[in-house]
Amino acid sequence: MTGLRLTVVLLAALALTGSVARATSPERPRDVPVPSLDPAKTAAEWRALTREARAPRARAAQAACRPLRAVFYAASDWLRLATKLRASASPCAEYYVSVPPIVADKTTFRRDQARRIRALGPNFHALAEVHFTTWNRWVASTGSSWHTAGVTARQRMAEAGYDVALGDSWMLNELNSAVRRGDGNARANVREFLRGLYEGDGRRPTKGSVLVIGFGQRTSNVSVYQSTLQSWLADSAFWTDMATYVADWSQEVYGDLRAHAVPGSPTPVRREYLNDYLQHQLVLAGAGPPEIEIARAYLRAAYSPLANGAWPRETAWGWTMVPAEQMAAYLSAQVDALRSFGAAAGQSADHWGFAWAPSNTTGIPASDFAAQTGALLDRLAAAIRDSSVVDPESPGAGACGADESLCAVDLADARHNDAWRSFRAWAQSILSLGPGSPIGLVAGIASGPLELSVSSAVARPVAVTLRSSSPGGAFATSPAGPWTGTLSVPVVPGTPAAFYHRDTRAGTATMTASAPGISPATRAVNVAAGVAARVTVTPGTRSLRARGEAGFTGAATDAFGNATMAPLSWTVTPATLGTFVRAQGAAVRFRAGRVLGSGTVTARAGSLVGSATVVVTPATLRVRALEVRATTRGALVTFAARDGARRPVSLANVTLVARLDGRRVARAQGTTGAAGKARLRLTLGRACVSLVVTRARAEGFRWDGRSPRVRVCRR
Repeated sequence: MTGLRLTVVLLAALALTGSVARATSPERPRDVPVPSLDPAKTAAEWRALTREARAPRARAAQAACRPLRAVFYAASDWLRLATKLRASASPCAEYYVSVPPIVADKTTFRRDQARRIRALGPNFHALAEVHFTTWNRWVASTGSSWHTAGVTARQRMAEAGYDVALGDSWMLNELNSAVRRGDGNARANVREFLRGLYEGDGRRPTKGSVLVIGFGQRTSNVSVYQSTLQSWLADSAFWTDMATYVADWSQEVYGDLRAHAVPGSPTPVRREYLNDYLQHQLVLAGAGPPEIEIARAYLRAAYSPLANGAWPRETAWGWTMVPAEQMAAYLSAQVDALRSFGAAAGQSADHWGFAWAPSNTTGIPASDFAAQTGALLDRLAAAIRDSSVVDPESPGAGACGADESLCAVDLADARHNDAWRSFRAWAQSILSLGPGSPIGLVAGIASGPLELSVSSAVARPVAVTLRSSSPGGAFATSPAGPWTGTLSVPVVPGTPAAFYHRDTRAGTATMTASAPGISPATRAVNVAAGVAARVTVTPGTRSLRARGEAGFTGAATDAFGNATMAPLSWTVTPATLGTFVRAQGAAVRFRAGRVLGSGTVTARAGSLVGSATVVVTPATLRVRALEVRATTRGALVTFAARDGARRPVSLANVTLVARLDGRRVARAQGTTGAAGKARLRLTLGRACVSLVVTRARAEGFRWDGRSPRVRVCRR
């Protein structure tokens, strides 16, 4: 039976029971949001309940029932919705009910409504609906920023009577597919809008709710949607902001009775298929890779599926063109599924809600429509309340009743949809950077064309980002550049995209290709140095003492500073300054001679030359007496000349004088030999004299001026 035939049959059945009049009326009034479809009854019940709310009463112990944060979107009939929920409220639930803005100008909020919802008790809160599309036009027409738009909305909320200090907040309706896809500045704009809504004037930042457009339950192919959603979940910056600004992430999951009410299908099976749809975003996040942890952690706390309370609807909201009794059973079944999922997932509290959007699409008398929708609200409120009773063996069963009759609904042509089961696993799109062998490059020279490909269920291009672990790595779409360290390449699945890579840093690096929601691909890159372009010697200047040693290191590098294997030859000018005593790789040891002055140390690699300055300064000359012996005519004195390292100094000229009572009585000069020793003879009379070195000279040395203390007596 087609959907149209089924609709006609059901409407005919309603007409036979007196529930429908003029079902085929060609003209029906356009829906206008009103606080209640049954104003008189709502007013009376509201007055009674608000008197009760003002009276002292004890809340039920939290341990006696399961906590719930229930978020309701009301397209109309919001005050009756809140009142009916209050009449059968769960003591463990917090109820948040939205109020639509003024139709003529949806940037203007309805006055005197928030207080009426708050009056129902401390666990009832009003949400001002912020219509995203209208505020988009406001930004465009005023030239204001998105942040200013959010701040302005908060200001207008306060003027309309919403009080965040008393628990009221805002509901952004609705994030569109451009935000999900990440088109242009869509996400950036939303983040700024939400920041403004959260901050307001800065005195009382308040988190709110967000409604997200979804897909119908009977959609047969959800692979593109799943891939797009995976990419969105990988946008960590976006979800970081959501965790700051948004308390309720309400995914619109308006179920279709034709995908639920399968004849002969047991309640547990129906529940499982329903949760595959209702919870698909949270389930997918749970199956995702570590890269989406920010989104996963946020959704575990804030995900609030918005189930279907729109009746009777044929399009846009999920198909609910059934009698009110069957819609009531469907409401109960959704509550049962939502409660069961939370308990099975180990959640300490539940977090979900419904879209309440009654519309008299069948044209029945207004009084009949009000009565039937009122009965649906009674069933929804009771299902929420009764399912809150903790039953470990059958969580949520209270919504269906002891015999499950309250959830019983069958449609002849209903069929379960397996497509939503795909969200139980993260769809693994695969990135590829070509063959797995390392890429070989010469520093500064572009590679040949390299291939980047992605396999995915999505036909649209995937933005793939290329990076290198090397600071010298760069990418381009042409071998001539321009080159950039990070390159974004749009890749159509199944069609490889070409790119080029170069690196100015020799060594081994890793090239990485990444895309949101896809495991990255890597490839090794080996970069060899180019031809030698420069020779350098370090240090550039070295000063050392005569006969001292100093090290120099030479490097033949390419145009980018990479060391090459070019051999080096070494010279010093003038050659009299010293010699090279040993070499190890590119390092040499230079030993100075005894010629003082400056010169040049040069390293050569072919025609390339690098140099450093070497300065030879005087070493320290020390003189000490080795032996003093009196002779028949005077004294014989043996001296030694040494440097600071106690090595002998040859060709050192030493002057020795003998003093008696401060007067010089003898003088002698001598020159040290190869062993650094000199023997001097002094002619002396019979007396005791002091011997003093008054002068010591040697090329490359400076005497330290110290004389050994020597005394000799000739009797």
